Amino acid sequence: MVMRFITVWLIVGVLVSGCGFHLRGRVPLPESLSVIAVDSGDAELRARMVEALETAGASIVVDKDAAKAVLKLHDIDYQRRVRSIDTRGKVTGYTLVYSLSYTVTNKGGKNLRQSVPIQTERDFNFDSDQVLQKESEERVLREDMLEDIAQRIIRQLSTIIARTSSLHRVALRRQAPGAAHS
Repeated sequence: MVMRFITVWLIVGVLVSGCGFHLRGRVPLPESLSVIAVDSGDAELRARMVEALETAGASIVVDKDAAKAVLKLHDIDYQRRVRSIDTRGKVTGYTLVYSLSYTVTNKGGKNLRQSVPIQTERDFNFDSDQVLQKESEERVLREDMLEDIAQRIIRQLSTIIARTSSLHRVALRRQAPGAAHS
């Protein structure tokens, strides 16, 4: 019975790891992104992105010439849009919107990923009688939005590069039979 239990869990483990499943926050990055520079005008976003990249196993460098790749975060915009008002015309809700685009280039300047837009939104109820509490709540929501963006970028980077690696392996396999006949 114990052997059957162990065997079942080993099979589940192999199947889950074989399909590319990874725990949140630990998405492995390819070798081409192992040493990366992050270019961003938003210090808070840059810090969150650096943290996510380091968690994924990348080494962060400041000097772009020392990096294997450069992640450029651009067109960064944070908005607080009115979502609802009460009968007196006072705001009772906002939609927080954080949007940006990112580009990844290799050491030679070739685009590994052309400009990709990302946007995340959170609804935020506002009570003018609790301004300090609501400012704190908005700050927490903004931090959550930054984390969401960083994780989305990491996941996209790992799949795009993995797909490129797969295409490279397919090309090598196609060349192998021809090379054997020559």
